[in-house]
Amino acid sequence: MPQPLIRRLQPYICLVSAVILLSSITPVMKYLFQRTDMQPIGMAGIRVAIGFAVLLGISLVKERRALLSIALRDLLQLSFVGFLGVLSYGLAAWGLLYTSVIHYSLIYGLLPSFTALFSFLMGKEQVRALKILGIAIAFLGCGVSISEGFDETWHTFGLGETLVLLFTIAMSAHIVLSTGLVRRLGVMTSNTVMFGTSASALLLWAVAVRETVSVPVSLTAMSLMLYMGASTAAVFFLRALSLQSLTPLTVGTFHHLVPVCAIAFAYLFLAEPIEMHTMIGAAIILAGTECVRRGTRSEQCLTPRYVTLGVQPQRTSL
Repeated sequence: MPQPLIRRLQPYICLVSAVILLSSITPVMKYLFQRTDMQPIGMAGIRVAIGFAVLLGISLVKERRALLSIALRDLLQLSFVGFLGVLSYGLAAWGLLYTSVIHYSLIYGLLPSFTALFSFLMGKEQVRALKILGIAIAFLGCGVSISEGFDETWHTFGLGETLVLLFTIAMSAHIVLSTGLVRRLGVMTSNTVMFGTSASALLLWAVAVRETVSVPVSLTAMSLMLYMGASTAAVFFLRALSLQSLTPLTVGTFHHLVPVCAIAFAYLFLAEPIEMHTMIGAAIILAGTECVRRGTRSEQCLTPRYVTLGVQPQRTSL
């Protein structure tokens, strides 16, 4: 029957859409660094502030009562989790200033491995052989992608790469820790609060380091900044929506596709070269992602699927 099939595919469609949007943000950010005088923390602050404005507008229409009645304890928890996932975009932007999109993407490709580690340690995932195999294969794909000139890569693993690695670890923790809060408080309410507190912190950070938070003059740059902010909000919304039906490890594993898409965008729009070993590594990453998807399929019948965005998600017969 078509309706159950559509319902089963819905979280995967949301997740793939989030991956595509997220993949496009990094090349856009690098493009702005190359052609404007925007500084990383200021850019991250504007990006998150735009995302917050988008989410706030939707939340005031969809979940006004839930947003205005949020408890202080929940506010503090969301702020902490938001700092891991949203405030860390300042680290990502800062790192990208000193490295290439390809290096950034390959390091970010370690996200599923860190997500799996956090999930296993917190007891949120069962250890299944096919999942472990898929993670190992995808990790191997990342290794193959940087295997040529490996010594040179490690010799040049500097500030930019280190900051991107810290961002990746923080984002993995965010994916795992935000699952329960999002399910309990609702997608829009949770992400609106996280973006609001993180945007304030990022803008204060930009002021503290004396970065000028200014809107670029050109229409193209302004449009790209708006795109980055709206896409960032959409990524968190779609990813949180998928977490209502999928496990954190599954969500993290699909992010193996982010380096593949980001490298393709960098090649098309920034003229960054793609070597043969990068293509082989990307193919191995896709194979690993498929292994984890198949290993998770048997768990889906045990996971409640939510088709509405209520404050307290419940089982539905729709």
